[in-house]
Amino acid sequence: MTSQLSRREILRIGALSLFAPPLLARSAAAGLRPVPSRKCIYIMLQGGPSHLDMWDPKPAAPAEVRGPFAPASTNVPGLQLTSLSPETSKIADRLTVIRSMTHAFNNHIAGTYVMLTGSNAQPNADREAMPDDAPGPGALLNHLCGADAIVPPAVSLPTWLSIPGPSNRMPGQYGGILGSACDPFLIPGEPHKPGFRPLNLTLPDDVPAPRFTSRRQLLAGMDDIQRTLDAPETRVASGTRARAFDLLADSKFREALDLEQEPAEVRDRYGRTKIGQSLLLARRLVEAGVCFVEFNEFNQHWDTHGAIEASLKDRVPPLDRAFAALTSDLAERGLLDDVLVVCTGEFGRTPVINGEAGRDHWPDVYSLLLAGGGLQPGAFGASDPRGAYPARDPVTPADLLATLWHQLGIDPQTEYIDRTGRGHRLSTGRVLESILV
Repeated sequence: MTSQLSRREILRIGALSLFAPPLLARSAAAGLRPVPSRKCIYIMLQGGPSHLDMWDPKPAAPAEVRGPFAPASTNVPGLQLTSLSPETSKIADRLTVIRSMTHAFNNHIAGTYVMLTGSNAQPNADREAMPDDAPGPGALLNHLCGADAIVPPAVSLPTWLSIPGPSNRMPGQYGGILGSACDPFLIPGEPHKPGFRPLNLTLPDDVPAPRFTSRRQLLAGMDDIQRTLDAPETRVASGTRARAFDLLADSKFREALDLEQEPAEVRDRYGRTKIGQSLLLARRLVEAGVCFVEFNEFNQHWDTHGAIEASLKDRVPPLDRAFAALTSDLAERGLLDDVLVVCTGEFGRTPVINGEAGRDHWPDVYSLLLAGGGLQPGAFGASDPRGAYPARDPVTPADLLATLWHQLGIDPQTEYIDRTGRGHRLSTGRVLESILV
């Protein structure tokens, strides 16, 4: 990478971290840190993608229900998607399609919160993130595995989830009751644009490695002095500063961020779009040791209250290309069994097209895609003939999270301790045993 950190920026990293919150206790059980046996790439299509128009077609339903897109066969006999997803249809034999997701929240923020945390203890209304929120899976992994690890256990990209106005800080993605020290590490930017240099993680020419190490040792000594004062107002949370220096020093992580190291044909395969290059970056990050990467789709990108045909013709093809490329790329590298890919929104869309030729919010039933991670390919659950309610095997967000934890090799019943000393389970849901290999 050619972009560099100035000496002022290096000092700024240290100064900002002086005000970071202290790191938290890691685990309720003897201080042991679990080591995930798999990794996860979580694709959050915030806004609510239409299950009927993408992953759960209803060709026998009335026109106002089935929508404008024809069903399309996949490479799995009897499993159909819609004509919007030709690339995903080619890799359907690697997918687990859940068609019976359900919860009670039709608000974007509440729906996102329950999907990421499994918690129903919230209003069905707009709100900002609060310190007493349940943590998302990335924050929990930071807490369990050590937020001060050299390579961050959890990364979000290329932005935080937000809805300007109703929720600039959308709950569910942060540390919440664990504190902000457990927030996922954000890698911001526009990975599909020329010159993408996230974090500028390169030492300037006039700061050679020995001098850099000396500065780090000096700051570590300052930490020791501060800790001896043993007063809450003077303690230094060194984790954030240590993370910044570790990332500067870790060539493997820096190289993972450099998309220019990828062959042009690989970048083209994913698509030179934000989602395409973000998912390519996600693959590079899990290869570099990151356990959980969450891709956050831009503000309500999938909120198709009107003109759904034109909207989805514009939005689904980049997703289709990128998701299929990621799944195939992981398989070709021998990584698909070791990486669970989740592709979901916070809810689906109404069974009937509205007067604006769109669909409104519908959490009663919706679909999502899973790939890899030791799951059995095929369709699981079903919606009724109108795509309105589960017909069998309803799955809650808590069930999905329990299954995610299980596939990462961590018991969903594991207890963690929040910053007030209270104990919580990773998930109150059930593991979907029938989709496990």
